[in-house]
Amino acid sequence: MNDDQCLRRLIFRKDVLTELCNLLQAELEPQTRVRTALSVASKVTIALNFYATGSFHATTADIRNISQFAAYKSMREVTGALHIRRADYISFPMSRDKQLEHQTAFLHNEGFLRVQGVIDSSYVGLRAPKQAPEQFRNHKGLLSLNVQLICYHNHKIMKVDARFPGSSHDSFILRQSGVPHLFTGPNEDCGWLLGDKGYVLSTGLMTPLLNPRTAVQLAYNESHSATRTIIEHTIGILKQRMPIVAWTTQWVCCSPCLNMYPYSWWCAACSTTWPS
Repeated sequence: MNDDQCLRRLIFRKDVLTELCNLLQAELEPQTRVRTALSVASKVTIALNFYATGSFHATTADIRNISQFAAYKSMREVTGALHIRRADYISFPMSRDKQLEHQTAFLHNEGFLRVQGVIDSSYVGLRAPKQAPEQFRNHKGLLSLNVQLICYHNHKIMKVDARFPGSSHDSFILRQSGVPHLFTGPNEDCGWLLGDKGYVLSTGLMTPLLNPRTAVQLAYNESHSATRTIIEHTIGILKQRMPIVAWTTQWVCCSPCLNMYPYSWWCAACSTTWPS
């Protein structure tokens, strides 16, 4: 494939695809000398095609002479390999230098002081699992996971938590995530995250005022909203580039043959492979 084909079908340039193959070489190298064993490049191409189209059947139809089972196995292998390496790309550093870097960048954006990141959750649709399906029904009446993300000013995702069903409240997911502990002890004065009214005001988390009246309160809410829209844009771009985590593909993403267990892997893998 040339660069144009790679961008259209895999949302990556050819050089990035080569770099990704080299990165995952050890995990994906065939363990057999059978002539029909898929190469690392084939496995990565299959997985990225799946992420980019959101369709299992489109993936297998788009690549000739590969069975659905082989494509399915490749997607699991690549997703698992990316998940293992997620900490290399999705991290929330709290060193003093990084704190100052984040604060300065957010301040230049919308003028909100001491911001370390912006947080929100997004529903990722799925078919009903066999066990306790109602746990996954969100307030819209649809079955989903509720995936929490935190990002920088430049849309780079630095935290993903895809462990919880759609019925889980945003505040509950945040409490269980371990993120609040990053803003305690020596880091108590480092700044805060910005979240919407679905979160509770706390140490390390600033939320909008519910009934602003004074000019100062209105200015606070305006600056808060303008800064927090970064995470909304980030989620929108992620779902546009990676339809596998978009609502429009919920009937494909979690088909019976794919099971539930790699689902949170896909969320993390899509964030890991998402081009800047």
